[in-house]
Amino acid sequence: MTLSQRRVLMISAILAAWAVVVVARLAQVQLVRNSHYTNRAQRQQERTLALNPVRGSILDAQGRVLAESVAGESIYADPQSIPNHAAVAKKLASVRGLRVTASEIQAKLRSQSAFVWIARQVPKDVADEVRRLGIPGLDFIEEHRRAYPRGALAANVVGYVGIDGDGLAGIEHSYDTHIRGKAGKVTVLKDARRGMYLVGGEGPNRPVDGHDLVLTIDSVVQFIAEKALSGAVERYRAAGGAAIVMDARDGAILAMASVPTFDPNRFSEAGPAAWRNRAVQDSYEPGSTFKIVTAAAGLEEGIVTPSQMLDCGDGSIRIANVEIREHSGKRFQFLSFSDVIAHSSNVGIIRVALSLGERRLYDYVRRFGFGERTGIDLPGEAIGLLRRPNRWSQVSSASISIGQELSATPLQVVRAMGVVANGGVRVEPRIVDRVVDAEGRTIYKPKRVAPLRVVSERTAAVLNELLKGVVDHGTGSAAALEEHVVAGKTGTAQKAMRGGYSPDRVLASFAGYVPADRPRLVILVSVDEPRLEQYGGKIAAPAFREIAEGTLRYLGVAPSVPQRSIDIDGLALAAFSQRPAPATRTAVPDLLGLDARAAVAAATASGLLVEAVGSGVVKSQQPTAGEALPGNRRIALVLAEAR
Repeated sequence: MTLSQRRVLMISAILAAWAVVVVARLAQVQLVRNSHYTNRAQRQQERTLALNPVRGSILDAQGRVLAESVAGESIYADPQSIPNHAAVAKKLASVRGLRVTASEIQAKLRSQSAFVWIARQVPKDVADEVRRLGIPGLDFIEEHRRAYPRGALAANVVGYVGIDGDGLAGIEHSYDTHIRGKAGKVTVLKDARRGMYLVGGEGPNRPVDGHDLVLTIDSVVQFIAEKALSGAVERYRAAGGAAIVMDARDGAILAMASVPTFDPNRFSEAGPAAWRNRAVQDSYEPGSTFKIVTAAAGLEEGIVTPSQMLDCGDGSIRIANVEIREHSGKRFQFLSFSDVIAHSSNVGIIRVALSLGERRLYDYVRRFGFGERTGIDLPGEAIGLLRRPNRWSQVSSASISIGQELSATPLQVVRAMGVVANGGVRVEPRIVDRVVDAEGRTIYKPKRVAPLRVVSERTAAVLNELLKGVVDHGTGSAAALEEHVVAGKTGTAQKAMRGGYSPDRVLASFAGYVPADRPRLVILVSVDEPRLEQYGGKIAAPAFREIAEGTLRYLGVAPSVPQRSIDIDGLALAAFSQRPAPATRTAVPDLLGLDARAAVAAATASGLLVEAVGSGVVKSQQPTAGEALPGNRRIALVLAEAR
């Protein structure tokens, strides 16, 4: 074999070997590892993104927007198309609206991925500013962003939304399935020149927008409540507080305020303490506001009457070697039950509880709704604490009767006060009115719980008079209004600590309703750990007055307590006060046709003690109208439903 032939043979062998290697490699790529390289190519050339729908708006009871979705853009990049990461990061960080630092952008651009988010859901003007920088490798996609046009107003109720459109707190969370809509799909494609294109978002991949949600909250009432609460918290350097305004007639929550609060447009700048809705998530020992339950039970069971005298023990009572004292060192001797409530006597109310016994007291506590959630459509509602009687100590009846040894949320206290305002009927609070579609048609309305009779109409009417006395001449005088009679109860609850109660950490509160004889609003104000004062009558009652006065005027509720007319130059002017001037009567008033609340109020104003049976309006009375006032000052009423 010649030299040239050997060379040809060697070259042929080399080429054959190379062909075998190439074929083997092609077989590995196209057959053995086909799916691997196909997926890798797809990752380099395309990426599927969720296309968020337009989230439904959250509206107040008058249609004012509390939360809405507004047009925005998200910015993304292909790091491999950006040569100078440091310079680009510096340019982007100079755009203030992006709210990202150069180091954060550089970290994203160092990614080996062909797709990274630079910023999500930025306003249009911010995206336009980035676009004008002309940075290659950046692109934009339209995405709606959540906006809260009223800032911090009702923030603890409304909540906030995460970057991916998930409701994370408040109503945004609890009604997420109704208002978030259905996400669509869009694909980002990259060509050989590394240009990017968006494909999809139509047909079955089109996003479906969410529905709107209408609350019972009224923005004006909410503003009034937040302003009054913030003022009280600031004035007394308190740790926080809560305020609730409820429509006495149907349980609709008109306002629910918490301090501290936050701006949901920048929720990440706040923290868990500000995010909490104290009205439903915090539970505390309610203290003396709880005495309305013991009082109602005692009246309903015939244990006590308003004029009955109770021994208040010179300011203390001893039970099982535990001495319980009156607040502020008061040393009452004998008080009528009416004055026990007006002056918030611990000893007097404890004597009623001891006469009731554990089982009956516990049953009434449960009837008023303590120990169970209200079921309001807000996340994280606390249940409170109420132990069963078989776990009570010898002191428990006494402690529970004055609002200790149990805990409740502010909303539970409002619900309980609403029982008295509603003539003995418990109405469950509600904060969501309805869900509507784009045409305004109602597509969902939460079910309402049927009202529950807790105490008789007569008991509620008598207790109404006692609670009016709290404001008229008792501990709640700072809650009195010029144009309306207020009924309510103060509370100053020492906070529990290891081994007992703190001497200086309290929760001061006032719960009440107005107008007392035709209730429209039930309001609670609670202030947590005030520093400059302790008593609910001095801290919370003035805030109650501010909320009640502003709200009644906003709602157009006409003055309800004309006291006298003053004729000045022929012009009759009505003057108003918390307590109408007492009428001097020598005859029994005509109570026929009046409902229980009005009849008890008129009889009490005449100095009479009421004994009533039935419910509805007065059908008969004894003595009859016009007779001389009886020596025992008692009048018997028979009530029946009006026909």
